[in-house]
This record gives sequence, structure tokens and C-alpha cells, in this order.
Amino acid sequence: MSKVLVVGAGALGQVFGSWLAEGGAEVSFLVRQGREGWAEDGVELFRLRKGRPAVSRRLVPHQVISRPPREAWDMVWLCVDSPALRGDWTRELRGAAGAATVVTIGQDPHDLDTLAGVWPRESIVQVTPTLLAYQAPLKAEVPGQGVAYWVPPGSAMGVAGARAPQVIDALRRGGARVRRVRKAGSGEVTAARLVPYIAAIESAGWSLRAVRRRLGGAAAASREAVAVTAAQHGGRPPLSVPAWAVGLALRALPLLTPFDLQRYLEAHFTKVGAQTRLMLDGWIAEGAARALPVTHLAALRGSLPEGASA
Repeated sequence: MSKVLVVGAGALGQVFGSWLAEGGAEVSFLVRQGREGWAEDGVELFRLRKGRPAVSRRLVPHQVISRPPREAWDMVWLCVDSPALRGDWTRELRGAAGAATVVTIGQDPHDLDTLAGVWPRESIVQVTPTLLAYQAPLKAEVPGQGVAYWVPPGSAMGVAGARAPQVIDALRRGGARVRRVRKAGSGEVTAARLVPYIAAIESAGWSLRAVRRRLGGAAAASREAVAVTAAQHGGRPPLSVPAWAVGLALRALPLLTPFDLQRYLEAHFTKVGAQTRLMLDGWIAEGAARALPVTHLAALRGSLPEGASA
């Protein structure tokens, strides 16, 4: 039985922990001091399905701790946002985790370099989540409190890194759909495409209707972020998604998701607002250093209110 430590007990951390536990791993959680009593009797997770009742699953962690014990961990999952990865706590964790495979779900362009300053680069695996997860309920989409998540039909999470096969096997045994990604920076490019649109939605007061009038600027900012990210990885920018296609998606998605999409976006991305700002600032600085256009990214960044917490 593999031993897995999940750092962070947010919605995504719980979903990944559940998949790993279903696959036969012994899953422990590392949480902030004072939260050791979290999940004493387990926590409820609900997999949402459009037009059908949610599927409930209970996650009972092996242990919940606030200090990393020195154990022979097989994997350590960093299910925290990008700003948190800059903290000194990672070095303490490195000392306790030994030769474990380190899995990160962050997609900020500098996350990998940040972690490579603590762990050997070859031990780091990047997972690009394709699911939406949150603390439920938003309305009455599930019968009780817990974590709800939705996996878009046909989607598969990308897994990149030298030790990707170990992570892919663990997730597949738990029922998750994953695929190996060999092209460097693919997860970061996906984030570069999407995050400027998230920022535009926040700037529009989380209104999907209002943001449709701002899609031209958001699309331009997305193209700039993708160009910067591609340059960082020595490649050419992939084809961009036109604003009209994003507009169609924003009309269709609320009809396809089995929850209130607008409420989800506001709840989740308000919580990780510091990460959105960190990523925008990173693209702007990197683009300026490479003499690449960042005008629309800067305008988008300036439209966001300050003071969002991670």
C-alpha cells in the first residue's frame, strides 16, 4: 500500500485524496495548525452529474496532521495555490518527505522553478486539473454539506514529469481519467488561455452576462499571456481561441453544468484571488523583460480590485 500525504484540505485536495484512497493508497492530510480535528468522522464528496442525482462518496483520511512527520512517503501532493508554494514551509516538508514524488496542481509559469529550488526537478510531477470542485452546496444541488465536483464529459487531466507513470497509475486505480503529457509547458499554456478570462469575469462583478461586452480585451490579454508562456518554454504560441467562441461557451456552459456556474466562479476565484493576480503580474513582468506585448494584460490587471485573499 502506497503512502500519500496531501497538503491542503480544500475542495481539490479532498477530491484527489478520495481518488487516491479509492485506488488503495493510505492517504493522510497536512493542514494548518488548529485544523487537526478536520474530518474526524470523514467528509462527504458528491460527484455531480447533469440531469441525475449526485454520487456520494465518503473520504476517511488515515490521519490529519499539522506537522509533517518523517515517514517514507511515496507521494506528496501539493494541493495549495501558487502563492502558498512560495512559503518557507516547503523546505521543512522537503526534509520530512525524503525521496517522495512531489505532485503539484499549480499552473503558474513559475511554480515548477519555485519547487525545483526545493526538490530535485526529476521528482516533480505536474497535474493539470480539468474538474471543477467547491465547498457545497451552492444552492440545493446536493443533499448535504461537503465537497461537490464535476468532471466535464470526455475530459482527462494532463500529467507531466519524469515520474508521471506512478501518478497516472494511482489516479486511474481510483477512477480518475488522466493522460500523460510530454510537451513542456502545456499546463501553463492552458492556464494562460483561461485565467485572463477569469480575471475579466471578476472585473465584470462575476456577471457572465456583463463580461460578454469585454471579451475583446480579455481575448487579447489571453493571447499575450499565451505568447509569453510559449516564449518561456522556447516554443511558438498555439492558435488562440477567438472571442466569439468564448462568448458562445459562456452562453452554453451554464446550461451544461449541474450547478450554478456563476456562483461557483465567484466563490472559488474570490478565494484564490491572490493567485490570479500573481499570474497576471508574472506574465506582465516576463513579457516586458522579453519585449513582448502586455498592454491588454496590464489593462486587465489594473481593472481588478486589490486586497483579494488567497
